[in-house]
Amino acid sequence: MDEMDPFEARLLFGNMLENLTGAQPTIDRVSGFALKHTSMADDLLDCIADKLDKLQVPPRLNLLFVVDAILLSANRNSLQTWAELIKKNIVATVTAVIPETPGGDSNVPQVRKVVSGWKRKSIFDTAVLDKLDKLLSKRSGGASTESGMRHEDILKRIEEDRERHKRHKEDVWIRPAGELPENELELYWETASDFNDADWQDIAVENEEYQQERHLVDIVKRSI
Repeated sequence: MDEMDPFEARLLFGNMLENLTGAQPTIDRVSGFALKHTSMADDLLDCIADKLDKLQVPPRLNLLFVVDAILLSANRNSLQTWAELIKKNIVATVTAVIPETPGGDSNVPQVRKVVSGWKRKSIFDTAVLDKLDKLLSKRSGGASTESGMRHEDILKRIEEDRERHKRHKEDVWIRPAGELPENELELYWETASDFNDADWQDIAVENEEYQQERHLVDIVKRSI
């Protein structure tokens, strides 16, 4: 089969982004298309950047989930191209997802969880991760009023967040193909070390996510 030309790839990918939601199947579909056409990674990342500029703040989070899915899958399959290209603009991308607005504030807890996964998997080098940590450290995060959302939208968002949380936990246990048993054992031994700042950060992220979900549930109850 002939290779898809860049124009066609951008067109199809752009249409996928137009229909993107926070549901995991749509995120997997979009990220899967990108990974299938790694040779056009630059063009596809341009599509994501263009879409990011046009979206309102809350749904920008879905684009970050796509980037996250691409990075995690590429990492499992040793496709370094994606990490090298994405890291050039990742700080700007995250900044666009969490602007200092109510919508940006509501995105902060999920962004922290995504970045935490990148750190655990060593997706980026220390310099990039430090910049992301510095950016997030300035933000308290938390849920916004969400007063303009319909009941159905709020409940859908809660369910999508739970699904991502489940997938996030599952991904923690995924190990590289061909890894030696002793290497896996060594990793588990290291992660069972003394309680440290990283553990406190994980607890803070989990707490923010819980508080945000409770806030959304309260909004639904008050509006019924």
